Amino acid sequence: MKKLSQKQQTFVDVYDGNGTEAARIAGYKGTYFTLATVGKENLKKPQIWAAIQARIAGEKASRIATREERQQFWTSFVRDEELDPSARLRASELLGKSQCDFTDKVELGTGDGTIRIGICRKDADG
Repeated sequence: MKKLSQKQQTFVDVYDGNGTEAARIAGYKGTYFTLATVGKENLKKPQIWAAIQARIAGEKASRIATREERQQFWTSFVRDEELDPSARLRASELLGKSQCDFTDKVELGTGDGTIRIGICRKDADG
C-alpha cells in the first residue's frame, strides 16, 4: 500500500467527519470549495480511508475494556480480603456470569419427550 504524504497523514489524524475542516487543518490551501473538494477526494482514496478506519478502531479499542480486562478487574475484587464481603460476592457473580458459569434451564416438550437445555445467562439476557 502506498505510503501517505505528510498532509494526508495529518488529514487522517484530524478527520472527525468533516473532510473540509480536516483538509484545512492538514495544510491544504484554497477556498472553502477547494478544501471541500480535497476532503471529498481524500476520503475516496482507499489508503486514506483504511488509515482513518484503523485509527478509529484503535481509539475504540483503547476506550473499551476487553473481556479479559473485565475478568481481571473482577478477580482483583474477589481476592481483595479488605473489601466488604458483599462487594466481593458481587464481583464473583459478575465474573461467573462473564465466564458462563451459570445456566438457565429450559424445558421443551411435554411428557416423556421433554428436552432439557442449559442456556448461558449472558446469551439469555443479551
